[in-house]
Amino acid sequence: MPTALTDDLSRTRTLFEHWRATRSGLREKIPEELWQAVVALRDRYPVSQLCRELHVSAGALRARLRQVKAQPVAPAEFVPLSWEALGLPVADRSVTPADAPIRLLWERADGTRLQLLLPVSLWARAESLCQAFLHS
Repeated sequence: MPTALTDDLSRTRTLFEHWRATRSGLREKIPEELWQAVVALRDRYPVSQLCRELHVSAGALRARLRQVKAQPVAPAEFVPLSWEALGLPVADRSVTPADAPIRLLWERADGTRLQLLLPVSLWARAESLCQAFLHS
């Protein structure tokens, strides 16, 4: 299994371990933020693995996943960014898709997406921007 895929599950497992160590009682419900973190992993891991790694009930997780499916999905909001906001040179405004062999589409667990279309020469700037996006 690639390292990038195990990192997100490992971080979520750490959050659960911290919550369990600091909760006020054994019957305390799992916080909504933790459920959201588990639901965000549903497309990358089978339910059985999530339950095993996070020590959550399969029935509770399946019920939570059914709730999420039943909720209407709001359309993603498009946020245009200027070249200057991306820290790219103003001279590159004329870049056309034919001049831009790199097309990147990053999606965070919360569904937020970042799409870049840029020439190879600007890869270093795109890499740092993507890192900031993924870790924000």
